[in-house]
Amino acid sequence: MGSIVNVEEEREFDVEETIFVAVGKSVEESQTILFWAVQNFVGKKICVLHVHQPEHVVELTDIKFCTKGLKEPIHKASWEFEQKKLHELLEQYLLIVGRAGVEADKLWIEMDSVEKGIVDLIVCHNIRWLVMGGAAENYYSEKLAGLKSKKAFFVCQEAPSSCHVWFVCKGRLIYTREARKDITDLEIAPPLLLLNSDVENEQSENLEVESLTNEVRFLGTVTNLDNLPKRIRCFMVSWRLNFVTTCVDAEGDANDLERIPRSFSSQCSVQASASTNWVVGTSKLAPWLAEEEEKAQAQVAIGSYSRIEQAIQDAKSSKQKEFDETAKALETLCAKEMSLKKEIEEVLTREGQEVQRMQNQQDEFMKELQTVQEQKSLLESQLEESQSTVKELEEKIISAVQLLISFKEKRDKLRTEHENAVREVKKLRRMLNGEVASFSSIQIPAFSFMEIIEATNNFDPSWKIAEGRYGSVYKGLLRHVHVAIKMLPSYGCQSQTDFQNEVEVLSRVRHPNLLTLIGTCPESRSLVYEYVKNGSLEDHLDCKDNTCCLPWEIRTQIAADICSTLIFLHSHKPPIIHGNLKPSKVLLDSHFVSKLGDLGIFSMLPQDEDPAQMNRLCNNLKETSVYMDPEYLETGKLTAESDVYSFGIVLLRIITGRPVLNLVKDVKCALENENFESVLDISAGDWPLKQAKQLAHLGLRCSEKNRLNRPELVSEIWSLLEPMRASCIAPVSCLVSKKPNKIPSHFLCPIYQEVMADPKIAADGYTYESEAIIGWLKSGHNTSPMTNLKLPHCDLVPNYALQNAIREWQQYL
Repeated sequence: MGSIVNVEEEREFDVEETIFVAVGKSVEESQTILFWAVQNFVGKKICVLHVHQPEHVVELTDIKFCTKGLKEPIHKASWEFEQKKLHELLEQYLLIVGRAGVEADKLWIEMDSVEKGIVDLIVCHNIRWLVMGGAAENYYSEKLAGLKSKKAFFVCQEAPSSCHVWFVCKGRLIYTREARKDITDLEIAPPLLLLNSDVENEQSENLEVESLTNEVRFLGTVTNLDNLPKRIRCFMVSWRLNFVTTCVDAEGDANDLERIPRSFSSQCSVQASASTNWVVGTSKLAPWLAEEEEKAQAQVAIGSYSRIEQAIQDAKSSKQKEFDETAKALETLCAKEMSLKKEIEEVLTREGQEVQRMQNQQDEFMKELQTVQEQKSLLESQLEESQSTVKELEEKIISAVQLLISFKEKRDKLRTEHENAVREVKKLRRMLNGEVASFSSIQIPAFSFMEIIEATNNFDPSWKIAEGRYGSVYKGLLRHVHVAIKMLPSYGCQSQTDFQNEVEVLSRVRHPNLLTLIGTCPESRSLVYEYVKNGSLEDHLDCKDNTCCLPWEIRTQIAADICSTLIFLHSHKPPIIHGNLKPSKVLLDSHFVSKLGDLGIFSMLPQDEDPAQMNRLCNNLKETSVYMDPEYLETGKLTAESDVYSFGIVLLRIITGRPVLNLVKDVKCALENENFESVLDISAGDWPLKQAKQLAHLGLRCSEKNRLNRPELVSEIWSLLEPMRASCIAPVSCLVSKKPNKIPSHFLCPIYQEVMADPKIAADGYTYESEAIIGWLKSGHNTSPMTNLKLPHCDLVPNYALQNAIREWQQYL
């Protein structure tokens, strides 16, 4: 016997207004029963009733086999999947009923036996109206008028008498079991709105039989038949015998006799005996009637016995056949179960191996993690030690820097005092010797290395102007004046005395076309020059950084200025040789007046240095060697003719604007082929062809390899350039006059706002007119006129560089 595994949660139904429809697993077979119920019970609620058999239960007649171990919850996922399929099935039935526009509900139970589950649900929920299948569809025929299903037969016999059951097959009513409360109180079933025409005809033909059947069907508890009419008593005996015979014939299984209630069998015997006694003892009937009835009963009993015996034999053979089929099915099921068990074991084995592998991997990771944590602890301790060491070093560096700053301040102060003392001594000596101060005896100031660093923004690469064989050039702001600082290379180191002597010599060389030397820094071996804004001749010839192209008039003026400067230098006793003349050393101020730079740099380098070795220090050796005298490259000796050679190459570049390589060869070919216009620089405008050819011939003569064949500066070169320069003054003046002739702001005294005659530097770093700053200090002020901050001291230093620049500017005006 099966047991309930799971039941739908307890709920209340309106059993008087609800028609319960029993459905199976096949939606296709059960939907005809639902359609019949919906069509015949309009206005009633429909409740889908289902008994769910677990898939592991196999029904074989009355024996139920459970696969070993499947009832145990080995695979929870399988059970959840089965429950999901169950609810999906019920939802399909509810959807079918809902499409018909009928309110629907569901009721289900999980049980091994379907028929017992239906009966239990009827009892549990007091179901009053039930519709279920009466026979399998393959048994259906139009003349079918009885139950052909063991489940239907069981429900018909075991269901409470208060439940009215309709048995349907293929949408037709084949049998009805009416409800009864007792023999006198009959319940009325809901009226059928739509009846099958075949059922109506069949019931009308057997109306009398059906009437007798209904009268006798519920008399199983009556033991005294004396008061019953004769026709009922006789029919009851005949009907009960026929009922047993019909059950055996229909099912073909002797076990079905066991399904006949014992009360029913006993009642049949008692009623049959009572009927016989009643017939024999009745005075109103003839004695022959009893004898005939006894014979008829005996014949019926003999026929029934033979049919029962035949049915028992058929049932045994059928049972044996079913048993064999059951055994085969069980073997197949066991084989499938073993195969499934084997697969599960393999999966578990693989999972166990994977778990073991992951465990081993986790152990390795834990070991590595432990090692890393130990290393981390060690590194953290080392880091703490390093941080403490760094902190100590930082403190030491800060104290050292502060000490260095204080030392430098003291040094600068002592140096300033020393310079003042030296100047005072020299001044006293000149006064004793009766000498008068002259322009040439003016000394230039010396700057500290800290001032150079601050002026160049700690030698910022973006402030670098140029870099070459003779060092690097930075622009800077030194004591509120824009300057160009030349850092000499380290390979030309000299003693501080020799370097200072060279600087003093160069500071006395003054010419309007020479770059003004403002000061020096002996500590770093650097020279401080005035800053020229218009760049170099090289930049304008190559049009670098969007510089404008120079017209031929200004180019002629520049060539004459260079020649005039070389004549001035060579006229000294002894002559001063520039030694590094090229377009990049010719600078142009705001009026396009040329300023020749790097004067005397050659003399500050070692004289025993191999010229070839020095040239290799340059970034562009080929281009630099073209400007240099070939005899100097061979002998290492500079002469005045060396500057003439360099001037000739520069002159050819001014005319043509072409690159320096192969320049002499190209100009010679153009002149020989009378195609000189092809090498002229058209960006300079319309050159006077005759004048241009004269300059070209002059440049070729100056660039002769033999220095004896080169022209003389005054008699030959200047005599040709001076008339050309005079003819170009007016156009150049017009070009320059377009720019406003403003006084440089650093020439003005911050107090008087006038051009200074005797500029002096105060302790705040600003330069003032001597009379103005002295009056400010004598009036009791100890603060700066510009910053209003207290001055560290009241000493004043003459700004000779600015004084010289002002005088040259005034001479130019």
